[in-house]
Amino acid sequence: MQNANNTKIKTVTNLDGNSVQLYIDLEGKNYSVNGHAIEDITMYADTDCIGDLAVNWKYEESDNAGYVDSTMLLMRNNNATDNVTETMGQFYWEHCFDTQLAHILSDAGFSAEACGDVCTSEWGMQDEGRASYDANAIAEEMLTAHNLQYEDA
Repeated sequence: MQNANNTKIKTVTNLDGNSVQLYIDLEGKNYSVNGHAIEDITMYADTDCIGDLAVNWKYEESDNAGYVDSTMLLMRNNNATDNVTETMGQFYWEHCFDTQLAHILSDAGFSAEACGDVCTSEWGMQDEGRASYDANAIAEEMLTAHNLQYEDA
């Protein structure tokens, strides 16, 4: 099993005080979901807070054609048939980027165990141009690479 490689992790993260930012640039790497180019992967973690891991993808406002917000729903209607909702579903329901995401994170130095722990966040966390994943083990390895530790309150 692959262990975390702190040297590689430091090349895709930035330390700012007690916080660490993950940024993996994927522009021009030919990753896409439902015809939308994947731009980058980002995440924030500090010693008392872990954010979600975001896979950011390019879309145009015209890709929302036909979508009507519902005042009854607090989140996007997953039954809509516009291109953006379909793409969000490809990430969330169909897991179309999970394997590629695990490989990208592994290549960035994260352990196989941490990569295997990544899973999509609930539907309400998905957004236009942004697929949300829970990745606490990735965050912990980001912090460890910079000699920090998550303090669970």
